[in-house]
Amino acid sequence: MPYDLLIKDGRIIDGSGRPAFHGDVAVAEGKIVELGRLDGAARRVIEADGRVVAPGFVDNHCHYDAQVLWDPLCTFSCYHGATTVIIGNCSLALAPVRAHGREKLAGMLSYVEAIPMDVLQAGVPWTWETFPEYMKAIGQRLGVNVGTLVGHSAVRLYAMGEECSERPATDGELALMRGLVREALEAGALGLSITRNMNHFDIAGKRIPAACAPESELFALADVLREVGTGVIQCGGGTNPELKDRLLSRLAQACGRQIMYNTLLEQARQPGRWRTHLAHVEETVRQGIRAVPLCNPGSIVNRFTMKNCQVFRSMPTWLPILQASDEEKMRAYGDPETRAKLRAEVDAPLGPDSTFSKRWDLLIVEQPRSASGKSIRTPTRSPRSSEVPTPSWGSRTGAPTSSSTRTWATPPACSVTG
Repeated sequence: MPYDLLIKDGRIIDGSGRPAFHGDVAVAEGKIVELGRLDGAARRVIEADGRVVAPGFVDNHCHYDAQVLWDPLCTFSCYHGATTVIIGNCSLALAPVRAHGREKLAGMLSYVEAIPMDVLQAGVPWTWETFPEYMKAIGQRLGVNVGTLVGHSAVRLYAMGEECSERPATDGELALMRGLVREALEAGALGLSITRNMNHFDIAGKRIPAACAPESELFALADVLREVGTGVIQCGGGTNPELKDRLLSRLAQACGRQIMYNTLLEQARQPGRWRTHLAHVEETVRQGIRAVPLCNPGSIVNRFTMKNCQVFRSMPTWLPILQASDEEKMRAYGDPETRAKLRAEVDAPLGPDSTFSKRWDLLIVEQPRSASGKSIRTPTRSPRSSEVPTPSWGSRTGAPTSSSTRTWATPPACSVTG
């Protein structure tokens, strides 16, 4: 019987870890049936001419929870070879949700992931309440494979309403949350996502619900995975609590499930920290504990404007300004007293949850909105020149000028060291 598809003369990378090799790939009934030098007939033959033939990549940390509803290809992941994306990370998800909680849930995704709220309002149809109903909604029109986690923040909002970021859950609310996690797992969720990132807020300035949950709640929800016998746990902002008191190792031991957390990386503000973290991971693995960090394959480069520069959101004066309207931002940035406070907070010692490193040599102003004060030659220079901006976004004596809310910049990057 002929193959349905034969890919000839490819450089095959099969995902097993062994070296690449040249050969052919045969497909029948939607499955790879043979690898090697093949001579069989096929209904369709593709000459790879030495190009790489590999399984599609799994993009395992995505936030396409809303985008998948209007963009079934989940761009841009698919443009980089990803054929599977995993959504619902960092406790953020769009289900389960009650009708009166939709705006609040969308506001979490909007602020944390810098997705314009008006885009979410226009693009999310909200035809679901339960997690199984959400899975049905996203499954109607997909261009890539999509797996989703059930998010702790969504579950906590559903169970506790507006008080989800204010207090511990009652016994009844915790029982409801456990039931929601169980329902999601039985409907096909890949697991549960939680967070310990204390810099994640909703659009109204409240810390997202999962970050407010006590440890006992994490263990109670993780225990559902043990009972059902399936699923993984993903944790945003997990490095600090793991290195401090092995929170995620203890959680993995208690529920018997794999835990993946963010992130093993080099940080500009803590050079060499990755070595300490890696030694911790090696010891954890030796003990047979399945709690491991994710690792970025390259440097993390964040781009922001003065409208959404979340790198400063852990600072008390900055936070309400970043959550304000554009008009309010402009007034604040133009006020000398406010600017002095902004400057003082940036110059002050950094807190443990700060994402800002003070490495001004790593910050590049790419596209100032205003040409005021520049010579005629300035616009002809590359925006990625070696010039280093002053740390005050316009002058060394103040914070951003009132014309700078659209100034693109790259903050100090966190990168992986080999």
